[in-house]
Amino acid sequence: MDRQRLDIIKEAGVVGAGGAGFPTHVKLDAKVDTLIINAAECEPLINVDKQLLEFYFEKVYSGMKAAAELVEAKRVVLAIKEKNKKAINVIENFNGDGFDFELFKLDDFYPAGDEQVLVNEVTGRIVPEGGIPLQIGVVVINVETLLNIENAACGIKVIDKYVTVNGEVEKPMTLLVPVGTGVRQLIDYCGGIKGEGMMVLDGGPMMGKMIDPENYSVKKTTKSILVLPEDNIVIENKKRSINADMKRAQAICLSCRMCTDLCPRYLLGHDLFPDELMKRLYKGSLSDEDIGRFDFAYLCCDCGLCELYSCVVDLSARSIFNYLKEELARLGIKNPHNRTDLEANEFRQFRKVPVSRLKKRLEIDKYGNPTPLSEFTADIGKIRLYLSQHVGAPAVPVVREGSSVRRGDLVADIPEGKLGAAIHSSIDGTVKEVGKEYLVIEK
Repeated sequence: MDRQRLDIIKEAGVVGAGGAGFPTHVKLDAKVDTLIINAAECEPLINVDKQLLEFYFEKVYSGMKAAAELVEAKRVVLAIKEKNKKAINVIENFNGDGFDFELFKLDDFYPAGDEQVLVNEVTGRIVPEGGIPLQIGVVVINVETLLNIENAACGIKVIDKYVTVNGEVEKPMTLLVPVGTGVRQLIDYCGGIKGEGMMVLDGGPMMGKMIDPENYSVKKTTKSILVLPEDNIVIENKKRSINADMKRAQAICLSCRMCTDLCPRYLLGHDLFPDELMKRLYKGSLSDEDIGRFDFAYLCCDCGLCELYSCVVDLSARSIFNYLKEELARLGIKNPHNRTDLEANEFRQFRKVPVSRLKKRLEIDKYGNPTPLSEFTADIGKIRLYLSQHVGAPAVPVVREGSSVRRGDLVADIPEGKLGAAIHSSIDGTVKEVGKEYLVIEK
């Protein structure tokens, strides 16, 4: 029975609805003692999960039951920030069928939704360096992913995505949109961009990536489209080149340790020391031998606190860590850090970064308007479906140019023997292009 249910999830193309997009049929093919539902909504200005809990909790509840049964969890915990009163009220007043789960209320800090931080908050356990929650008997799953698990049980593929469109747009909203919809069309649906000189992110201000809205489409992992002024601190940081980041570190690092003292992984006991990296960049460039000394870069979770909050002189440890990960891979140096005997820093509870202060630091506290939940009703003439929008190998097209497809039809499948996810058409139409990176389907 479990294998049949996992196959249904696999065939529907369910992946983590935020973050890296790990295939859900693989994540749930495990036995653990604790299942954590991640409703922390880690990044500022994203409202998807709390709105799904508020308006569709019955479906989320059914998905939660299914996930708990698959992993045989004895403890099921729904972790949500205490400030989300409307969603909490719905959950606390829900009349279920006796399925037992706990409601865990989190403080409003960043990054509360990081898997390893969340596991420690809820269970007190610490995930090993370079490891995953499964190693300590925990599976963490996102709210929208549970909704997709329930949809899969009803025969519905992952062809729609909930996305918060926020920032410098006329009418911020959270929209249910077909996967593959062009970002420009989403922004226009929200009244367009306010003013000139704006940049667009897929994701939140901390971990989002800059995109070209004219040539970028919604993925299964897209939770936010954020429009910010080009002179915003977030955008200025993301536009800098790695060479500029290296030179700045060489010139102005104060050796103050703030980047390390507020690092979430360091505070969980990992051997990650951003300040040591920054202090050693006095030469301005790194030889292969130098790079080999910084293998602790693999422990960086890419949260961005070191460069967008901690550093008083606006240096970019996170960007340099990401560069080092690529260089370490080039040199064939794998992550040697896998300690399990970890202890949280004694000051961890006092070094959590309040989201209210983070928003002020990022100059985004003015974007506090509601983002009402709505279905995207604009006519979609064309979609672009990326073949790689999940962890693992890119999907392999199973259609040819000129093929007619219906909404929900399989258009790309998991390569034989690989980790991946199936992709389905989100509109009725004709396949116009089968490329190496994406498919184009026109209505």
